[in-house]
Amino acid sequence: MISCKKCEYAIRALVDLAQTQSRTGAREISQRQNVPYHFVAKILQELKVKGFLRSARGAGGGFALARPADQIRLMELVVALDCDHWLHQCIYGYADCADNNPCPLHLGWKPIRGQIEKYLNRHTIADLARPLGNGEKPTAGWLDHRGLPFAIR
Repeated sequence: MISCKKCEYAIRALVDLAQTQSRTGAREISQRQNVPYHFVAKILQELKVKGFLRSARGAGGGFALARPADQIRLMELVVALDCDHWLHQCIYGYADCADNNPCPLHLGWKPIRGQIEKYLNRHTIADLARPLGNGEKPTAGWLDHRGLPFAIR
């Protein structure tokens, strides 16, 4: 359901930074994550302004996490990037959808939405950044075949 590319790329960039644990330039993140450079550069700047990243210019410069990865909840990131609108809108597109005026999908979607919110509140960037080995499953449960987080669709 998180169809916001900005949020998807932001999560991938933060996971990348958590895994490298050093200052990294936007170009390197762009290349490693296969994300358009200009898009990732813009997202990194927004993440800096919103307090998720710090940066330095010049030799040895780049971006780094502003706080430990285990303190960055996925829901916090989704909300900060304004990618949470789908949690509050009717999935059917019915403008007047409410508990007392439900759309055909309301009763089924409401508990799913609640589970997604719990999941995003429970998991952090560190959960997604942990290396997997010996057939372990990701702790956050949503990495693609390359070990990268993908958007909940």
